[in-house]
Amino acid sequence: MLIGQDFEKIEWNFMGLHLLEPNAMIGDIILFTVAISLAIRIKPHTQHPAFFILWRWFFIIFGVGFLMGGFGHLFYNYLGLKGKYFSWYSGMFAALMIELAMISVFPKVEWRKKLQTLSYLKLVLSIAVATYIYATVDLVEDPSKGLIVPTLNSVVGLGLSLGLLGYYYQRKIDAAFRFFWISTLILIPSAVFQSMKINIHQWFDRNDMSHVLLITSLAFYYYAVNKFYKSLG
Repeated sequence: MLIGQDFEKIEWNFMGLHLLEPNAMIGDIILFTVAISLAIRIKPHTQHPAFFILWRWFFIIFGVGFLMGGFGHLFYNYLGLKGKYFSWYSGMFAALMIELAMISVFPKVEWRKKLQTLSYLKLVLSIAVATYIYATVDLVEDPSKGLIVPTLNSVVGLGLSLGLLGYYYQRKIDAAFRFFWISTLILIPSAVFQSMKINIHQWFDRNDMSHVLLITSLAFYYYAVNKFYKSLG
């Protein structure tokens, strides 16, 4: 186990290609498979159809983003940091889908448009700041700096939509929504592993632990969405 620093990246020579971090690629493929499988299982309901459609799009964007992120890790020697941009940007759009989904069932209809506008503005600001950082800051020494804006965007967006609204909806709409705010607690250990660089093993580092926690959170998301679907009759 290593704490405070990372293991050397695993190198893999395959068919003449000098690849990196096959463990990350494996984890991202698993996340992609789980996310797409859950997206396929979500069916829109005649009541609040936007809620279910947006959640389906979240799973799709999330899954594709992580799959591309896996290729970014694997082909880092050839793509460099540019291979990570797609997954960084897609993470912000995935968070937007969750925010819009949760807003779509807000009890006060007149507030929905205002809340949607705030989510869009947050996305535009996040993309602008992230793009500025990617264009002006040298991320080669510390690529984790490239995740600062996407991470803050997700923390704020999911904290408010899944955490605050999830708790509010649990009392006002349906008990199924409690699984949304509970899901936010699952990701707290991930932040600890990442910030403290806690790596259990070279083949199961802090990113792999985050993958496990993300899969767990996906399961909670789907369970909540499906439970709400059933409650609508």
